Order: sequence, then structure tokens, then C-alpha cells
Amino acid sequence: MSELAKSGRKYEGAAGYYSRYRPPYPAALVTVLRDAFGLDGKGRLLDLGCGPGSVAIPVAHLFERVVAMDPEPDMLEEGRAVAGRAGVGNIEWVCGSSEDLSRNLGTFRVVTMGESIHWMDQRRTLEALYELVETGGGVAILGRGVPLPIPPMTPWRAALSRVVRDYVGDIPLPWDHVPPPPDELHQGYLRRSRFVDLIEYGELFDVEWTVDSIVGNLYSMSFCTRKVLGARAEAFERDLRSAMLAVEPSGIFHGEVYQFFALMAFRR
Repeated sequence: MSELAKSGRKYEGAAGYYSRYRPPYPAALVTVLRDAFGLDGKGRLLDLGCGPGSVAIPVAHLFERVVAMDPEPDMLEEGRAVAGRAGVGNIEWVCGSSEDLSRNLGTFRVVTMGESIHWMDQRRTLEALYELVETGGGVAILGRGVPLPIPPMTPWRAALSRVVRDYVGDIPLPWDHVPPPPDELHQGYLRRSRFVDLIEYGELFDVEWTVDSIVGNLYSMSFCTRKVLGARAEAFERDLRSAMLAVEPSGIFHGEVYQFFALMAFRR
């Protein structure tokens, strides 16, 4: 069963919010990948779980060709539009998931997974990717992290959490920062795979939020899409705006630090 089937299209309708309201990767995304893998505009990239091209588009110039693969058609459509506006024309947008990895895709200098591998069977995915990565190439697991530090939670984030839980239930939220068991960390899966020479990179960055960007960011998340909220979406947005502005009337929200991370390993 593909991620698409398993998720029931968790991100249906979220692509526009995702591309507009998720914090962009910092400039280090390009330099870290370029330096680690010696990229020079040649070879092919597979961006697995590409979403609307958050990784594929800014790094496309480092490769001759890019295959951007995602199980959500809306994400691929949004990615094509964003790439077109950016003048990036060397990306092929493919509907598929980790279950669709095969030699028919060809081989790749690098495979990236930006905030997507947690939806996959990590062990099986890394094993399948090893057969598709060229000798000397490798894989990179990338992310923009969650607000740090936790605790303490900022007052506005606490107000946001209360409203979100009122509408979606008492579920773990991404910014609750509940760490997985040590053997389920991405680093552990990489070390147990056939890829070698793990490199870890991290960089902190600030994000300035507005009420509009917070609402849009929430609509980009699988547990809080407009499809999930349905007829309650307008009430949700009204209650969220009221709660946020009660805490910070300026409508500008600071006080959180995020972490860009890159975990890279190689096929020697």
C-alpha cells in the first residue's frame, strides 16, 4: 500500500498553503548539499516525498535533471506552478511513493527527503534507495525542525494549541516536541542501513509569524487542513485569530527558534 493510500490523501487541498506558509529552507540547504556531495550541475536528483518542491526547486540548479516524486497530486500541481514561476525547467514531477521505488526510475547522484521519511517505512526505503544511488553519491534527510526550546512554550503558541485541540481533538501536535525512542531516530536508521559516513548538520534560524501566516501554516498540516475542518473552518479561523490577538495585539509573533537539519550518508 502506498503512502497515498495509507494516508487517505492527508494533504489533499493543502499544497497551496504548504508552499506559501511553511518557513522556507535557509540558504544552507544549497551549500550543505553542494559541499557534502561535490555537486556541480551534473547527474540526477530524486526528491522523494517532494511536496510542492520545497527542496527540489531551490537545489535543481545543482543537477542536470531532477525527479520530484510525491503521492499527492495537488502537491505535484503546485510544484509545477512554483517551478514555472521561478523559471526552473529541469524537474520531472512524478506521482508515486516509496513503495514505487524501482530500477525503472534509473540511478541518482543524490536522493533527498525533506520532512517526508517519517511517513515511510524507513528501513525498507533506505534499502530500496541504496540500489538506486550511484557509487559516491548518497541520501540526505532534511528538515526545518520544530520550535525550540521546549519548554517553555510561548504564550501565543499555548493559545494556538488550545484552539487547535478544541477543533481537532487532544492529539500530539508537532511543536509538542515528543522525541522518538533512540532507535527510531533518523540517524539510527541511517547507521543501520548500507549507507556509510553519516554527516550531521544543524543550523538555528528565527521565524517571524503573523496571524495570516499562522493560519496558513496550520492549513498546510495534515491534521488541520481545511478538508479536515470542513464546515468548521471559518469558526476555527475566527477563534484562532481572536485567541492570538488577545495574547499579542500587534499580530506579530516572535520568541521561537527553529532548526534546519541535514543528515547525509553515502554509498561508497
